[in-house]
Amino acid sequence: MGTDIADLRLHVRIDEGDGPVIVVLHGINADADYMRPLIDQLGTGHRIIAPDLLGFGKSPKPLDIEYSLDQHTQVLEATLRDAGVVDPYYLVGYSLGGSIAARYAATYPQRLRRLFLLSAPFYLPPEYYSTRGFGLEYAQAMLFTWLWKVIGQQKKRDTALYQLAAGPLRDATEDFVRTDDLSHHWDVMALNLENAISKSTFIDDLPKLTMPTVFALGVNDAIVRPDQTLALKRLKPELEIRRIRGLTADHMIVIGAPERVAAEILRDEVTDLAVGPRAGSGTPVVLLGDVEEQAASWGPVVEALSTDHDALALDLLGFGRSPSPLSCYFTLADHTSAVLGTARKLFGDQPFVLAGRGFGGTVALACAAADPHAVSRAVALSPMVPDLAASDDPHAARQRASHDALLAVAHDDRIQRFASERIEHQVLPTVRSVNALMATSTADLLGRITTPTQLVFAGASHETQAAAALAAGSPVSVDIVRGAADPGHDVAIVTAAVRGEPLPEVEAAPLFPKVRRPDPLSRQLGGLNARLIVRGVLMVLAGLALLAFRLPLNMVTVVLAGWLAIEAGRTLWDTFGLWRRNSSWVLSFIVGALELVFAGALLWGAIAALHLVWLTIIVGGIARAAAILVVAWKAPRTPGRRWKLVVEGVFSLVIAIAMWVYPRLGTDLLQVAVAIYLLSLGTSAFGLAYANQHTARRRVRQYLAGLPDRALATSA
Repeated sequence: MGTDIADLRLHVRIDEGDGPVIVVLHGINADADYMRPLIDQLGTGHRIIAPDLLGFGKSPKPLDIEYSLDQHTQVLEATLRDAGVVDPYYLVGYSLGGSIAARYAATYPQRLRRLFLLSAPFYLPPEYYSTRGFGLEYAQAMLFTWLWKVIGQQKKRDTALYQLAAGPLRDATEDFVRTDDLSHHWDVMALNLENAISKSTFIDDLPKLTMPTVFALGVNDAIVRPDQTLALKRLKPELEIRRIRGLTADHMIVIGAPERVAAEILRDEVTDLAVGPRAGSGTPVVLLGDVEEQAASWGPVVEALSTDHDALALDLLGFGRSPSPLSCYFTLADHTSAVLGTARKLFGDQPFVLAGRGFGGTVALACAAADPHAVSRAVALSPMVPDLAASDDPHAARQRASHDALLAVAHDDRIQRFASERIEHQVLPTVRSVNALMATSTADLLGRITTPTQLVFAGASHETQAAAALAAGSPVSVDIVRGAADPGHDVAIVTAAVRGEPLPEVEAAPLFPKVRRPDPLSRQLGGLNARLIVRGVLMVLAGLALLAFRLPLNMVTVVLAGWLAIEAGRTLWDTFGLWRRNSSWVLSFIVGALELVFAGALLWGAIAALHLVWLTIIVGGIARAAAILVVAWKAPRTPGRRWKLVVEGVFSLVIAIAMWVYPRLGTDLLQVAVAIYLLSLGTSAFGLAYANQHTARRRVRQYLAGLPDRALATSA
């Protein structure tokens, strides 16, 4: 009789703590105890469940099953059901456990509230990689796919490597693979390598995931390369990529940096907003700024209100010092929940006055509608109500066009290669917040408000008149402040509105009023384009300088030595941190010391050091050329034209050979290659900035012409 998967259950090695459930899955050739350093860092606020995966630890190890991801998933689900896990939970998967977690999430999406994939190996078909850097990225995928296959076949072929592992090195090997039965465990490892890793369903599973998902990895991971993660964004644009930095941020990151991994896992569990200026006593007042505004900007208002109120300002979710989980969709409900939850922790059951400007004003309205018992009074100063704006309003058209352009930017891996993942943290909270706002009905929002509410606008406009019509007969009042460019930034107006006093008179508008301040989306798009242009200018200048001037050898030596010295300093500093945490630090210290010695040898002019650098460049060039040419030959569906890869590979090989045979010629060719690369990057940056601006202007014309908008139906 063969093994029936339905009868198998995992050994639950760790089940501790109370609170929301977090299930943690370990990697290959390990058991749940491997995750103990990470679990200890997660604290006691959750129920942590960590089983031994099928085939490892004390879980069943049948040899008549495939150990496919579907089988892992089926047994995991049955085990968790038996453990009483009924409500949606948080699933964390590391390495092989990450591949299993992705398959589980695609199979049982209703079971999860959040998914965290840590260093999960993935090997994509060539068409998913970008053209730039494709050769090396796909070469690594081919290498590891081949490597896992070779390792798995060692016992079957009875190779010298397996005989060594099963003979003289048996004790060390069994300790490494955590088993007292090397023969059976090697078979289990081989089946997992072949059917769960090499045949991973990752690219099929990722687009199906409906829960907030994070893919995290260390910047020094040699198995899952950080530069390949951008390809995942084409499969799931809303996927959040997190790169964990540090000396020990490699594939063994759960051992080397468990505290940093735990912080990333729990980051999305924290929704308390950052508190800015706070002063005074009396009736509580909470102030909310516009998108991209810091709570500190409310300082003068807090001071003015402190005479009779306990006034404080909050950074909105995703902005300032507040949490910015990109796995969140930043809906009005998300913002409302964060504001109300933070206020309850600060004031208990005591009602409070809530005031906001711009987007914060709209959030204040949503909070008043959601919890009239907590919000005793709401004030919205120039709230963002795009659905009330006239179709021919140029300002509203620019805002919507900037929204569309930023949405495209957030998912453009070419721009992310210039600005790394930080571009997402700068763009997505704003885009998603405004995207959710544009899908909100102001009429419905105002209709649900039962607490006294005041809307304050600057001057008469279509949106002011529409808001006044919607507020008729409700507890919502609409006031117009003529001559004030933005009433939310006038201390006297804000304090009077919060206190429920008549709004003060403002000076009449000047004969030549100032140009209306750009909306946050347009400002953000303009700032992004400016950074792209600055980077483009620097790269083009550097490229032209390399073409125009032959770099003297001593200058190259000094630059290289300086770079090595900086790297040595970082390594030694991180080593000091490891020593203070009683972690393994000796190897890191040796690496840092060698880097420092080598930098000194270069500056001293040691011939051996210069020759080693020279040899490293030559070997690296040959390896690069070989990898690119193999990809051009092997890849059946190469992005772009295959001849580009051939030219790149041949050119790298020519440079390496020239540096060996004719060093001066080889150096000149290398300098020209670097110059061309910098020039291409610089012109690409210019092109991206121009495309962003051109797209935004075209969209403005479309909106003003009343053309149908398909972009707003696209979720960020």
